[in-house]
Amino acid sequence: MLAVLAVFVGLVLTAFVLPAIHSAPRDVPLGVAGPATVVAQVTGALSAKAPGAFTTSAYTDEAALVQAIKDRDVYGGIAVSAGGPKVLTASGGSPAVAQVLSSLAAGLGAEQGRAVPVTDVVAPPVGDPRGAGLATAVLPLLIGSIAPVAAMRRVVRGPWRRLLGVLSSAVTLGVTLAGLLLWFGVVDSFLLPAAGLSLALAAMSTTLLGLAALAGWPGLGLGASTFLLLGNPLSGIQTAPEFVPAGWSVVGQLLPPGAAGQVLRSDFYFGGVGATRSALVLVAWVGLGLVLVAVGAARAVRTEPTERDAGAARVVETG
Repeated sequence: MLAVLAVFVGLVLTAFVLPAIHSAPRDVPLGVAGPATVVAQVTGALSAKAPGAFTTSAYTDEAALVQAIKDRDVYGGIAVSAGGPKVLTASGGSPAVAQVLSSLAAGLGAEQGRAVPVTDVVAPPVGDPRGAGLATAVLPLLIGSIAPVAAMRRVVRGPWRRLLGVLSSAVTLGVTLAGLLLWFGVVDSFLLPAAGLSLALAAMSTTLLGLAALAGWPGLGLGASTFLLLGNPLSGIQTAPEFVPAGWSVVGQLLPPGAAGQVLRSDFYFGGVGATRSALVLVAWVGLGLVLVAVGAARAVRTEPTERDAGAARVVETG
C-alpha cells in the first residue's frame, strides 16, 4: 500500500513539476507593424535574441496589429512608426507573454536610450488586473465535473436519468460560477462566461459519466485522474499553450482542461472571439461522453436478463 501511495504521489509531482520547469515561450505568435524593411529588421532581431521563441506576422500599421490582437491571431507585437517603436501586449490573452513583451520593451529602451511605450490592448477587468481568476478556474471546474457524476451514481438509477442530472448540473454550476465571477470583478459580462463554463463542465462530466457507465468507479477514477494529472498541467492556462513543451501542448489543448482554458479566456476577455476551435473540442468530448453512456446503457440491458436467468436458476436449484 505504501509503495502504491509513493508511486501515485510521484506521478502527481511529475505531472505538475515537469511542465513547470520546462515552461518557456515556443513559437509564440507575434505581430510586427511598419514598413517592410523595418519589419524584416525587427523580425531578424527577435530571432537572434530568442531563437525559436516567436513566430512573426507582418502588418501594415499599428491599427492592423491592434485588430489582430483583438482577433486573437497574435498575442501582441511591435509597431514601428516615425515616432519610434511601441510594444503592444494583451495581458488578457496571456499575462506571461505580456510580461515577456514588457521585458523586451525595457531592453529596447536600454538600447535606444529612451523608454519604449507599452500599451495593453486587451487587459482583464480592473477587479482582477492579473487575470488570477481565470488561472485558478480550472481546478474548481474539475471538482464541479467529478462531484455531480459521483453523486448521480449513488443517488440516481438509470443511465439516462443520470445523464440528464449531470447536464443539468453543468448548466446550473456554470451559471452560478459566472455570477460569482461577475460579482468578484473577474469578468465584466455574464452570458458568454456562463456559456463557456457550462460547456466546459458538460464536456468533462459527460465524459466521466460515460467512463463510469462502462467501467464503474474505476472508470470514473481513470477519467478524473487523466483530467487532473495530465490535462490540468498541460493546459497552459497559467501561461499559454505555447509555453508547454512541444507535442505536449497539442495533447493539452485536445484535453478538456486545455480547451476549456482557451474558451474561457476568449469568453472572459475577448467577447468570445477565437473560441471556436476549442469549443468544438469540448463539443466532441460531450459527444464522446454521450456515446459512452449509450454503450454502457446497452451493455447493462444485455446483462440484466442473464443475471435474472442466473438468479432464477439458483432459486430452482435450491427449491
